[in-house]
Amino acid sequence: MCAVEVNMTYEPFSREPEYVEANRAFVGTLPLAGVEVLLDLACGTGVMTDLLAMACPRLERVLGLDLSLESMLIALRHFRDTGALARRGIRLQLLQGTADLLPVAGRSMDAVVMGNSIHMLPDEGRLLAEINRVLRPGGLFAFNSSFYAGTMPPGTEKVHHEWVKQAAVYMMDRDRELRRQGKPGIRRKRGTAKKAFSKPWLSIDDWKRVLRERGFRVEGINERTVLMNQRCFETIGAYAGLAEVLFSGYPVQLASEALQETAGPALAAVGMTEVPRLWLEVAAVKERET
Repeated sequence: MCAVEVNMTYEPFSREPEYVEANRAFVGTLPLAGVEVLLDLACGTGVMTDLLAMACPRLERVLGLDLSLESMLIALRHFRDTGALARRGIRLQLLQGTADLLPVAGRSMDAVVMGNSIHMLPDEGRLLAEINRVLRPGGLFAFNSSFYAGTMPPGTEKVHHEWVKQAAVYMMDRDRELRRQGKPGIRRKRGTAKKAFSKPWLSIDDWKRVLRERGFRVEGINERTVLMNQRCFETIGAYAGLAEVLFSGYPVQLASEALQETAGPALAAVGMTEVPRLWLEVAAVKERET
């Protein structure tokens, strides 16, 4: 169905310089000097794992957990090819699983870090309770997210509205062309995924409250501005995880193609070449058991 080449994995976006540097800067703010055992939650393709390993001089073992087997296989291939962790004698274990039910022993981790994915979990309280359980007393929990109340600077919403509008038109045009050729049109299967952004985004104050309720003391909060260019929009648009949320029920291959191909025209339509996005960064320590 796709007319152009589309890489629907998270890897292209996770290797974009803007994404890597934003995460590198975040990791650089964390107190990781004494960390020996670390859990990289939602480790994805291994970008954050790499950055954390470089920032932890005493790291002996890192456990990466992700729901996507596809992403973990990409990460495994990366670490095998580079040998970056093996050269330092760091043991790596990758597990497939969900972040709110961790296959990890209690009080076994010095730190838990979650890179730009905490917003995807349906129950923050349950997630934080599990993280509290696996952390040793005084252990670090840190996360960043580009999906929270306040993430879009005023005036940037128009970019996203235009992008989704143009992607929808792209799919309608494809539907008309298929029907003109006497072929079945594009069929939408409703109920196959949640509606886009059906879960409210938490504010900074919300995160402070939820962390406090789950036994954490917030040590630091920062908002970092990340500039998203056309290439960033194309690679994140092609990612199946985003496409199937923005266009629930539509063929995910077509939705990914539409978002990739209309990123440039959407930016041009609003007269922008770069779009600022605020990323929330939070560091907290386990203060008590829950």
